[in-house]
Amino acid sequence: MKKKASVARTPKAIPPSRSSGGRPVADVVRWKGAYSALGYHAVRVAVREGRLGTAGSGDSHAKYDRTKLLDLSREFFRDNAIYGGMIQKAAENIAGSGFGLQAKTGSPEWNAKAEAIWKTWWTENSPEIKGLQSGPAVEEMVARELLLCGDVGAIKTDRGLLQLIEAEQIRGPSQMDDGIVKDSVGAPQTFYVAPYLKNINGAPSVADAKKISRADFLYLVRPERPSSIRGVPPAQAAFSMLHRINDVCDSEALAWQLLARMAVSITREAGPDMAYQESTTDDSKDVEGDIAARIHQIDAGIIFHGRPGEEVKGIDRNIPGKDFTASITTFLRFLGLPLGLPLEFILLDWTKSNYSQSRAILEQAHASFGKWQGLLEFGFHRPTYLWRISRAIASGELKPIADWNRHEWIKPRFPWIDQLKEAQAMGTQIERSFATHAQVLKSQGLDREEVLSQRETEVQDAIERAKAIEKKTGVLVPWQLFAGLPVDAPAAAAPKPGDEKKKPPPADDPDEKPEDEKDPKDPDKEGDGE
Repeated sequence: MKKKASVARTPKAIPPSRSSGGRPVADVVRWKGAYSALGYHAVRVAVREGRLGTAGSGDSHAKYDRTKLLDLSREFFRDNAIYGGMIQKAAENIAGSGFGLQAKTGSPEWNAKAEAIWKTWWTENSPEIKGLQSGPAVEEMVARELLLCGDVGAIKTDRGLLQLIEAEQIRGPSQMDDGIVKDSVGAPQTFYVAPYLKNINGAPSVADAKKISRADFLYLVRPERPSSIRGVPPAQAAFSMLHRINDVCDSEALAWQLLARMAVSITREAGPDMAYQESTTDDSKDVEGDIAARIHQIDAGIIFHGRPGEEVKGIDRNIPGKDFTASITTFLRFLGLPLGLPLEFILLDWTKSNYSQSRAILEQAHASFGKWQGLLEFGFHRPTYLWRISRAIASGELKPIADWNRHEWIKPRFPWIDQLKEAQAMGTQIERSFATHAQVLKSQGLDREEVLSQRETEVQDAIERAKAIEKKTGVLVPWQLFAGLPVDAPAAAAPKPGDEKKKPPPADDPDEKPEDEKDPKDPDKEGDGE
């Protein structure tokens, strides 16, 4: 039987597709199990290596892993000095010494009274229901919770105080419920708040969750996606880096411990047998008769018992590893990226930066802090102020006016390296109309009305003091000395009689000479010397 000659197989072309207009599109040649020439290379590689991303909305991704991420973030904050310090310093910079209030209605008297009511409630007393913290401390805690968990809540209680709610407590009746009832477009309408169990577990009791309406609940969140309504820890993408940092530090620490141990080699006939007889039982081991269950009374060391001709050789290594510092530095830079924090801010180490570098670094960190401050103002301070002032109007503390809700917030300022250079730069901005006096003061956390009012009082007091000294001693003393202002240069003496005849020639007549330089014989002829 004659065999058929083998013929090389060629791929069959897929019939040309047709567009909606009936025109054929480009032919695509495909092998079975192979990729086409269309698409993105990154996707083809991800499919081949089994690393293709999972599809789904933001809420669907958070549904399964969000609570675990919260637990990890809390644990890192408790046990990891780097993560805990990074979060705490960021929260302190965001909250600062507290946000400042400026009531902006058309009535100065009403503004002053509203600001006084807010100051008494927020700063001088505790606005939270437990009565443990002032308003600025509450601001810092809210900022810290946002950085740790991605969202936080607060209940407006009927006692006129706030009750802070942690992200873990916003839980629905079931374990997979995100705790928020939404309308058809995904806007929050109702929140489920679960109390913590009063047992050793301390987990949220979803069975006892209570409904809180949106009007009575402050919810702050910085969602990752438009389809997300719950937040996740902002630094969660760097959690794997934290594990690596811990592993590197632990390995170096163990290497140091091994290097610190004293190594002793005892060589003798029947060495292992004699060593066993000389050792004592280790109660922490359960292996009967094994040498591993026996110990020698020595504080820190390693003993090798061998027969003649046996030896143990170790591998020398440099401690710490030659790349240890560079590796840790790189890992720490990655750790701060999700929060926009540079390495110098994480380690609080500026020894390797000059002024220009340090300023650029701080500006990057301040830009990140400013966004979090904007979230606090929008989701926490504004609704809290309106709630408190509306209660004051309802109780008669304040009279109702049309523009009662007009107000502004002065965000906390950030510290700078060279305050003199910053002050000079701000002065230049005002002189060149790049900024107004009010804007510069607001950037420094100051209220222009308060500053000018205090300055007016100081200037008036300084003038009165200078007058009193002059009246008592007859000596003229510049009043600026008592107001902390630079003393002006002494004024020019008044012209004497007849000096007006010796005025210099006008700028537009350079040939005109003064009277004393003209020829006395001929008044119309200028003097030319001899």
